[in-house]
Amino acid sequence: MKVSKYFWWSVTVLLSGTILAGILLAPWLLARRPAISGLIYALYSPFCHQQPVRSYFLAGHQLAVCSRCSGIYASFFLSTLIYLFWGKKLKNWFETRPTLIIILALPMGFDFLLNLLSLWDSPLFIKTMTGFIWSSCLPFFWFKALRELSPASQPEDSVCKSSP
Repeated sequence: MKVSKYFWWSVTVLLSGTILAGILLAPWLLARRPAISGLIYALYSPFCHQQPVRSYFLAGHQLAVCSRCSGIYASFFLSTLIYLFWGKKLKNWFETRPTLIIILALPMGFDFLLNLLSLWDSPLFIKTMTGFIWSSCLPFFWFKALRELSPASQPEDSVCKSSP
């Protein structure tokens, strides 16, 4: 069964948009539906330290993730949204350069290390931007992986044939 190229894009936009919405809804729901808000914070806690000093606040309440994670989730969602509009050559350029994941992670890594060693305390904006920069390339590799993993992309003669 061949899946439309728009199927995985739509699923990814929907899922990453839902994750991003949860980050923003958690503080908003805190006063209205504290049980739902608490569940959202709990769902994000295994993936983020949620330290108040490193987080943005909305309506007087902390977002569900820190500033760096906010940048990562926002960038993944935005990059996924515009993925279809990138030219084929540009998509191919990104997808054939997996070292970009490491190169674009360097600013985030340096910022993290300098903060960890207490050599500097970066402002929230810097933390957000380093996460945003790194995550901007991830959809290119995500969709490439989905294409390679789909059964339609597997050659028919790749099935192991046993000899009699």
